[in-house]
Amino acid sequence: MAANPLHANDKPLSTPAQDSDRDGLSDSLEAALLARFSPVFMVSRTDCSVMPARFVRQITKPTVMEDDGTIYGQAFPRKDRPGEVELHYYHLWRKDCGELGHALDAEHVSALIHLDGDADSAKALYWYAAAHEDTVCDASHLARAKSVAAEDHGATVWISSGKHGSFLSKELCAHGCGGDRCEEVEPVKTRAIVNVGEIGAPMNGSDWLLSPEWPLKDKLGRSDFSDARLARADRLRESYAVWANPSKRPAQAAILGVNAGLGGAATGAQATDSALGVADDNTGAALGTAAGKTGNALSRSSRNVWNALKKSTQKTGEFLKQDNKQ
Repeated sequence: MAANPLHANDKPLSTPAQDSDRDGLSDSLEAALLARFSPVFMVSRTDCSVMPARFVRQITKPTVMEDDGTIYGQAFPRKDRPGEVELHYYHLWRKDCGELGHALDAEHVSALIHLDGDADSAKALYWYAAAHEDTVCDASHLARAKSVAAEDHGATVWISSGKHGSFLSKELCAHGCGGDRCEEVEPVKTRAIVNVGEIGAPMNGSDWLLSPEWPLKDKLGRSDFSDARLARADRLRESYAVWANPSKRPAQAAILGVNAGLGGAATGAQATDSALGVADDNTGAALGTAAGKTGNALSRSSRNVWNALKKSTQKTGEFLKQDNKQ
């Protein structure tokens, strides 16, 4: 018997999934993954930039439309690790209103996901929090998803007031160069997660991705989960995180040491350069003692540290110029 012809109003059994950014993942799968693992962002009530901003579509200059809690997402497969997908969540701000402030601010948090089927069965393996990347004060760090109780959903991320660095625990916020504080925070209601696509294939009107006014291009074009970083994370106890760039810890300790009253804090920072406690009451484990004590000291002295930084431009000027773009 001859098969019946397909009429014009008949729907085929299946259609190719749309892949707008041409990375091998369908738009619908990317959207489902970004929604499932959307982080909870803890933002200070006193932040002068209020909350992450939404930007005007289809123009190349980053222009804020509204400070409304919009998060911009990116999802791409790991070419060297089959079955894994990397998710980036960019919280973009009208301005950095901390010390050494500037217009526009781009920070992010990311997750490495194991995908074996659909989004509902996906599981997070690691989380990464970016804080002042590519500067001397880079306090970015990563941890196993189990360490931050975020294997099946988004991690809770603390955002430093005014500076907008991302941290996987409130206590870690006091590390780096000492200028970050995560006080008086509350969860921000995410208005929407907008998929920005890839560098060569922006989606949803995000034509401002490549603007030289902020370092988004660099963040979009690289993985946060190198094999070396993952190997260091795997060697630690479950309740600990690792610095993404531990080689910067001595320089950060030196900057802290500019203030004569921070001798002990600087020593503590060096002592905890390879691992930091990330667990808190919500995950049922205690913070590392050294990390907690160092964090308290740095928090109390943060204003003095940044004043000292301003006076140390000869030694750190080039780094601070880079930080002005973060």
